Amino acid sequence: MKWVLWCLGVLVFAFGASWWWAGNSLKPLDEIERARAPGQFAQLPGARIHYRLTGREDAPLIVMVHGYSTPGFIFEQNAAALREAGFRVLQFDHLGRGWSDRPDSRYDADFYDWELLALLDALSITEPAGFVGLSMGGPIVAEFAVRHPERVARVFLLVPAGLDIAGADETLAALIRTPVIGDWIWRMVALKTIAGDPQYDETGLAPEDRLQGDVREQMKYKGYGRALLSTFRHFPMSAREDTFRALAATGIPVAAVFGDQDPTVLVSSVEKFRAAVPQAAVHVLEGGDHGLNYKRHKDVNPVLTGWFEQQAGWFGDEAPAAAAPPDDGTGEDDMGFDQPLLEVTPQQSPNIHPREPAVQPCRMSRINIRRCL
Repeated sequence: MKWVLWCLGVLVFAFGASWWWAGNSLKPLDEIERARAPGQFAQLPGARIHYRLTGREDAPLIVMVHGYSTPGFIFEQNAAALREAGFRVLQFDHLGRGWSDRPDSRYDADFYDWELLALLDALSITEPAGFVGLSMGGPIVAEFAVRHPERVARVFLLVPAGLDIAGADETLAALIRTPVIGDWIWRMVALKTIAGDPQYDETGLAPEDRLQGDVREQMKYKGYGRALLSTFRHFPMSAREDTFRALAATGIPVAAVFGDQDPTVLVSSVEKFRAAVPQAAVHVLEGGDHGLNYKRHKDVNPVLTGWFEQQAGWFGDEAPAAAAPPDDGTGEDDMGFDQPLLEVTPQQSPNIHPREPAVQPCRMSRINIRRCL
């Protein structure tokens, strides 16, 4: 009996020590660290969010919504092309990612809808805008358009999640959704797996075809893993046909690009998407994977900019005017803003009355845990 108790004690100590080490090896995202951010910050109710707003102030606006784990710099090549085409571009880091605050919240569909609406209000953006949703950003944008159609002019989706997602493993998913045990698995295994995702192996890619930022930088700070875990537990990543059908019912013009070699958003999603949004313009990029928006930007950008340019009724009879000057990388945006902290009127914070998701949240196997967008 003493031997059993001793073994249990060792296991409890090892469990606790590994938990403590995994959490306390991270840095707080404080003002000193945040001063290195290349953009500006807006004050939302209870949290600050990092964003960059570039391009001519009078140009049609495109809001770019990133996915699960990689922050707003994932759009750099696409944002540059949109500015070149004469659009204004808003990129931001979801709360819990990049340089944004990492609140201890329930990161569900209501949370991401609140975040996007609060950011637009903070920046006094009230006119309908074009939206680009990447991966998990796809269902976020679709849901936002359904709830706030008066704020959305056009929707362009890049490898959108919400339909057929690879790596479903109910056993592991159930363990990760279990309090304490799931938290430990996440801290000790999942984040390391995400950091080692082959998606981020850019060997053989030309510099201009790589991510224009280090995705691992955000992992050094407390709160990133907690935000991803909460999203994993509470944000539905698959079986979102109802959301896309509701998007179709709004009548908002929609386009989407998929890759036929995407290991995350399976190519079987294409037909389901077409069935849900029959009026959408759908493109399937041969050889495209889950990073096609930057790895294959030379193929994607003409489709992206061309489609928005064709929507002439949005901004009048003419296409957007001249291209905006390229970003100079100084940490200021093209209008010369110098990291203002914008105050907004407090509004209801997220998750006051959270809705239970109609479908299961993200599911993964041990092998594909890194591929949950």
